[in-house]
Amino acid sequence: METPVRKRKSFSSQEKLYALDQLKKGKQQTQLARDLGINESTLQGWKKEEKLRSLPRILENATGLQRKKVKFANDERLDSALYQWFVHAHSEGVPISGPILKAQAEKFDRLINGNDSKFKASNGWLDRFKKRHAISQVLVSGEIRSADKEAANSYPIELNKLLEEGCYTADQVYNCDETGLCFKMLPDRTLATKTDSHKREGVKQRKDRVTLLLCVNKSGSHKLRPLMIGKARSPRCFHHVNMKALPFEYTNSKNAWMNRSIFEDWFHKTFVPAVQAHLRKLKQEGKAFLLLDNCPAHPPAENLFSRDGKIKVCYLPKNTTSEIQPLDQGIILVFKQNYRREMIKRMVADNNSSVDTSLASLNLKEVCHLGGKAWDAISARCIERCWIKGLGPAFPSSTYDDGNETSLNLQD
Repeated sequence: METPVRKRKSFSSQEKLYALDQLKKGKQQTQLARDLGINESTLQGWKKEEKLRSLPRILENATGLQRKKVKFANDERLDSALYQWFVHAHSEGVPISGPILKAQAEKFDRLINGNDSKFKASNGWLDRFKKRHAISQVLVSGEIRSADKEAANSYPIELNKLLEEGCYTADQVYNCDETGLCFKMLPDRTLATKTDSHKREGVKQRKDRVTLLLCVNKSGSHKLRPLMIGKARSPRCFHHVNMKALPFEYTNSKNAWMNRSIFEDWFHKTFVPAVQAHLRKLKQEGKAFLLLDNCPAHPPAENLFSRDGKIKVCYLPKNTTSEIQPLDQGIILVFKQNYRREMIKRMVADNNSSVDTSLASLNLKEVCHLGGKAWDAISARCIERCWIKGLGPAFPSSTYDDGNETSLNLQD
């Protein structure tokens, strides 16, 4: 009868450290080896590995301690100093690339080992350092690290007092914000077979851009007609077109960006009449409150009020946009996702053209119609949830069944 082959078992660094701690606390080596299903000689070998004791310091995150094998640095002082610098710099929001890490390593080496050291931070050394500390490259985006957390936390309470003093309803509180739209840019992710050797190869992206001004009220009952800002004063595609019938308004500036003149014109000629008409329809008093961020393109608050003084603006605290502005909590994101979907549908429907030809033929008139569908697809529930996510304490009466704003499914 053949002796059954014993299956080899690998232990993570964390499990080895746990075993050593048990021995330190007085547990019998024989009993511990039996509990772990290993030979006493294996446990004895772990006791001799003095470097295991330094793992919690070297691998400061839980992911590193879960690994079965760990390759120690040749120079532990350099490795520790560089990792501590990396953690501190990253916590400050400093973007760190491979070349920066290598240059900093060589700087620390000269400080620790002197100018005569022959250490060179090669690409191989960098790869080993990143693997040892579970470091990977990520795409940095957004403004979260620049946000004033204290102001963002206190402002909803202040806003609640303003709304209660003015007796504003959810239909009378608005927010607007600008966003750039690269209207010919394709998604940066694709499906591909594992055997496709060209699966990561892409095409040059078209970066034709316009600025959009989006505006909604808190209840989601009113989505204003978006304003599109392009570079051309009178694009050819708009010739002989009834501009009032388009889903978007259109204006222009030299660089297709918002400026104070355009915003003030939009406020008085579009926002105020549209809000007054909407509130008349709901049989509510014609007063409203527009929340704005501190963009330099927005005029002072004293220039933005209706003739009767019932419609006015209020600026959010500086550096709080990413934290509390409702449109930045998911409404703009959902709009852009919807737009990309509509653009892809158009390309698929254009059977006789290549992708490049189809994108080249996409003009601003079509962007208005695609964007109109994307804007219409955003539900009132999605809008209200984004308001609660950003400014929840300002609206204590607004509740949801799940009671968890951070996990809201925006695309209902």
